[in-house]
Amino acid sequence: MRRVTPAFVVPLLVLLPAVSRAGIWELITGRRDLEVITVTELSGRGQFLPPASPDQPQYYIAASLGYRDLGASIAGFSEPPHDKDVIHLISSELAKQGFLPAKTDSKPPSLLLVYTWGTLNAERFYGPDPSRPSIQANHRQMVRFLGGAKVGLGSDFFNPLTAPIMGLTAQSFDAQNIYDVAREDLYVMIVAAYDLESALERKRQPPLWITRIAAPSLGFSFSNVLPSMLSIGGQQFGRDTPRPVWVNATDKFKPTVRLGELQLLEYMKGETLPVVDVSDAPLEKK
Repeated sequence: MRRVTPAFVVPLLVLLPAVSRAGIWELITGRRDLEVITVTELSGRGQFLPPASPDQPQYYIAASLGYRDLGASIAGFSEPPHDKDVIHLISSELAKQGFLPAKTDSKPPSLLLVYTWGTLNAERFYGPDPSRPSIQANHRQMVRFLGGAKVGLGSDFFNPLTAPIMGLTAQSFDAQNIYDVAREDLYVMIVAAYDLESALERKRQPPLWITRIAAPSLGFSFSNVLPSMLSIGGQQFGRDTPRPVWVNATDKFKPTVRLGELQLLEYMKGETLPVVDVSDAPLEKK
């Protein structure tokens, strides 16, 4: 039997970071299915808003917080497309759902939309004993992001005094899935809507609605996943989700084309979008 010598292992470990995480995963296990999880929460005021639609649009102005790493950083990760490209994708999906950017010839805006995108990676800590499993510091945060409270994984579940006894308490299929996927690294997108009048008066307020979209990142590049995340998750903009919406999207939500001369069907193609980029602004300015 041939042994792998340290002289071979060391160069391999040096070269591995140069290989994309997606490439390594496909090399080991083959192509992975893309899964998108979306959850929208409405505040008390947001529940009384009429739903937006292309026939009854709602107008907004927007602020982009840009790309963010919300969890642990991973070496070798390539960022998504340029901010302007991402903003165009978000604005296009918003338009499909009836949310339009305010212009000089449109109705006055009533909403302030704020959005950001990036990663939410598991923060793992390892003790001195390598045989013991790692501890994930932000598991509760990731469960909450994925809408765990809507499937019974709320604050009581993580409170040591009220937590159920694992193994003796039945969990729903959705709860178990959310609990498990919250241990993975995620690509995420957040779109939050605020009442514009209150925002201009600098009143503290919860968002009227907030939509959070996530997809496990292992096996995919953010640039390739982002359009599908928006095509799926965007359908829940401003619409309360009683439970997290979980979609297997590998073969779905591809760009729509017409046969003959192929033509990509896009919303708001080539338009200048009135979105303020505040990603580099000081915190007090935001």
